Amino acid sequence: MLMAAGLLCGCGSSTSAGGGPAGPGAVVSSPSQQVDALSLAALQDLASALGEQGHDEFKDTFGALKLDPAAGRVVLFATDEPRARALVAAAAQAHPGVETGRAEIRHTSYARATVDPALKRIGDAAQADSLPFPVYTAALRPDASGITVTTSHEGAASSALKKAVAELAGAVPVSYEEGKPVRNLDATAQLAPPP
Repeated sequence: MLMAAGLLCGCGSSTSAGGGPAGPGAVVSSPSQQVDALSLAALQDLASALGEQGHDEFKDTFGALKLDPAAGRVVLFATDEPRARALVAAAAQAHPGVETGRAEIRHTSYARATVDPALKRIGDAAQADSLPFPVYTAALRPDASGITVTTSHEGAASSALKKAVAELAGAVPVSYEEGKPVRNLDATAQLAPPP
């Protein structure tokens, strides 16, 4: 079974409306108004700096990032506000030109230190074909509130799959969506046509 590795680990870069990288694990909301390229670049730089810290020293509190170009901010989902503020300060120290005043901290229940190992366990089991139904992707929810698994129609309704994945996910909640297999394990991943 083929599965997109970036989706499994939940640590790939999203892309902004302008086509540039938005930083590790960042989600870009659809802007409701035109955003100038300089503002978008500043947000992307901030997301990159925050993501760098979040995937390293602050993995215990960092959950996810969301770019909100229309509001001119980057939302940082974190489990602990004081640690999140320290993360923002560390990003400012590591990248002095970054506009950390555009960061907005929001609470989430799960940090990458908890979610990433769960995603890896699910991904490893899916790639080993040891689950009752295929798992096409396993990804962090945009607000880091849990994991979303994409599976077949039968898998989405299967209590056996839900039980098996819950054991792998531990305390992290998992939701299920019906989807299609993913082909090409690189940045050009596409949904495979139905068999």
